[in-house]
Amino acid sequence: MRNLWNFIVQYQVILVFLLLQGLAISWFVSSHGYPRGAWVRLALDCESAWQGQINEWRHRTELSDQNFQLLEENARLRSSMGTPSSIQLAKRSQFTAAEVIRATWTQNQNYFILDRGKEQGVQAGQGVITNGGAIGKIIETTNDYSIGIPLIHNQIDWSARIGATGAIGRLKWDGVDPTAGMLFDIPRSAEFSPGDSVITTGFQGVFPPNLLFGIVANDEAPFDGEFLSVPVNWVVDFQSLRYVQLAKTKDTNQINSLQNTVNPSAP
Repeated sequence: MRNLWNFIVQYQVILVFLLLQGLAISWFVSSHGYPRGAWVRLALDCESAWQGQINEWRHRTELSDQNFQLLEENARLRSSMGTPSSIQLAKRSQFTAAEVIRATWTQNQNYFILDRGKEQGVQAGQGVITNGGAIGKIIETTNDYSIGIPLIHNQIDWSARIGATGAIGRLKWDGVDPTAGMLFDIPRSAEFSPGDSVITTGFQGVFPPNLLFGIVANDEAPFDGEFLSVPVNWVVDFQSLRYVQLAKTKDTNQINSLQNTVNPSAP
């Protein structure tokens, strides 16, 4: 307290000057239209600049986390570059980076919106992936945006396989748990264990083959008399989607042309 009093006594002239200046500015701004507007604009500019700095700091913090994930992913990709499957994936597919600007995960028919559209080469039917895991597909585009449906959409089936050579079935979400789905139509004779990979087949033309959907949750698969229903845990956290990639098969037109020769009504 003694130090505070000494400070006030020592700088009393400066403190009184600042107090009078503050009162004068306050009176001037409150009683004159133009200075008042200028003062408000200055305050808004300062606030915007400050908010911009905060947002930039937050963005850099998020980017740090994302960059760490990207570094891990790049390391994994570099480690697998010598495998035939990764070479074929690179040859047959091309990828476009995008950011999720809106998404839902609590509805029965969820969706996500990306900041890429026709101007960036995005087309309906493209698969959307992140960190090696499948997310969903694009269903509609505008010039600069696109909307897609994720795995957590209860009206869509996805073609999936257990492991690289395992049984193929229909992967579907039940509309309840956003962290898990169910793989249907698996033969009773199929062999699998908890932790086995559930991957894309590539048959639907949405995803390249061998991308992760999830992993087998357990071996307590319900049996309907003919087929098993295998519980699957997604590898993607749909509540924290931010940065994704759009996958496009380079030979889509040729493949669709061949498909139309046997099924003219196919899209």
